[in-house]
Amino acid sequence: MNKEYKVEVSITQGGLLASIRVVPLGDEVSSISISDLHEALQDAGVTHGIRTEILHQIAEEKSVNKWVTIARGDQPGEGKDGYVLYRFSKDGLRAKLKEDGSGRVNIKDMNLIQNVAKGDILCELIPPEVGKSGLTVKGEEILGKIGAPGKLPSGKNVEPSPDGNKLVAAIDGMVVWEDSGVSVDPVYIVDKVDSSTGNVRFNGSVVVNGEVGDGYEIHAQKDVTIAMSVGRVIITSGGDIRIAGGILGQEKAQLSAQGSIRAKFIQDAHVKAAKEIMVDDYIRNSEVYAAGPVVVKSPQGWISGGSVSSEAWIYCHTIGLVANPVDTKLTIGHNPALLHDREACKQDLVNKIGDFLKLQSSLGKLRTMKAMGQLSRQQEELYEKILSALETVRHSLYAMDTRIHELTDKISMVFSGNIYIDGVANEGTWIAIGNSFREVRRPRVKTQFSLRDSEIVEAEFVMLPEIKERLESE
Repeated sequence: MNKEYKVEVSITQGGLLASIRVVPLGDEVSSISISDLHEALQDAGVTHGIRTEILHQIAEEKSVNKWVTIARGDQPGEGKDGYVLYRFSKDGLRAKLKEDGSGRVNIKDMNLIQNVAKGDILCELIPPEVGKSGLTVKGEEILGKIGAPGKLPSGKNVEPSPDGNKLVAAIDGMVVWEDSGVSVDPVYIVDKVDSSTGNVRFNGSVVVNGEVGDGYEIHAQKDVTIAMSVGRVIITSGGDIRIAGGILGQEKAQLSAQGSIRAKFIQDAHVKAAKEIMVDDYIRNSEVYAAGPVVVKSPQGWISGGSVSSEAWIYCHTIGLVANPVDTKLTIGHNPALLHDREACKQDLVNKIGDFLKLQSSLGKLRTMKAMGQLSRQQEELYEKILSALETVRHSLYAMDTRIHELTDKISMVFSGNIYIDGVANEGTWIAIGNSFREVRRPRVKTQFSLRDSEIVEAEFVMLPEIKERLESE
């Protein structure tokens, strides 16, 4: 039987669209068979997304010489772009108050600085995602589109990780976000330290161009430099402390440096340095300790009241003020920190002994019950735990006792450092070198104190090159 029509199929748009057309072979078409339409689609390979209701409509309406969309594939999904995940807050200096273990909040600890250490990950690339796969009208997979890759920012003192997917800190410091870049600054520079900044805790160096408010703290792993005098503050430094003005501590200031400390004057403060302490004008009513020399540089400089200790040597023009006579103690060879550590160790030892005796008492009761076979399973477990705890405490007691002996040996050591007085040591001056002490009962002029045969002796002051070098230093 001769056909009255032929069926044509067209696939376009990369296989996502199929169209069908019935073309008459004679003057008219009396009917169109659904099976002919299906057969044409099958011959063309169209298997997916076929609209069967359209096929029936073509047959019913005997639609000819017109392209009709008969199947649509599934578009592939758009991929998700990659992006940069930041491991720090890009909001900048914004206060982050934190509760302590008891739920209290110190409003002076604003935590404005975002500290990072060398090697810390600052940000990382999150790879782009591939969109959902699509299907052609022939049932063939069309891979989803992949999103655009992200790009790591650049900046100072940062570097990419070996795999290129992360940005890490090249130095210790504070991470800073600006102009779409990431940098690590080794120095925190601030106009002043007050309620606008809160306490400063930074693992680099800190520079304060103005004042530090009373009651505030600066803790830096490197140097601290302050352009003005300071008052009732707490400052700790892993490097040096430089104060252009002086220290008016109100008996509460505490300054400690792993390097040296330099100030115009020190008054009513506690000051400690692992290296030297250099003061321009005077030290008054303060507790001052340095592992290196303590030097008051001014030709009219003086020390009055309190205690000044060094493991090296002390230099000053005048000790004690005639107009305001108070006891002034100069010490060579005694580290106050060692005495404090020894007392703390002794107290810990007493506490540990108490714990040991309590554990022994508990163990004795359980041991008696164990011998009588009266211990429950829980009591057996307790018995073993106490035995283990006793052994731990025993080792702690031994370590503490050893530490106390070490500290005692260090405290007993005799140091050979001298005390140099370029002017006058007035009445009320106390000299301690090693284990020997001496009170100055009448003024001593241009003298130096040293230890000889376990006795403190004095001789005429001699300006040594080492002293001169310190006095001429900036």
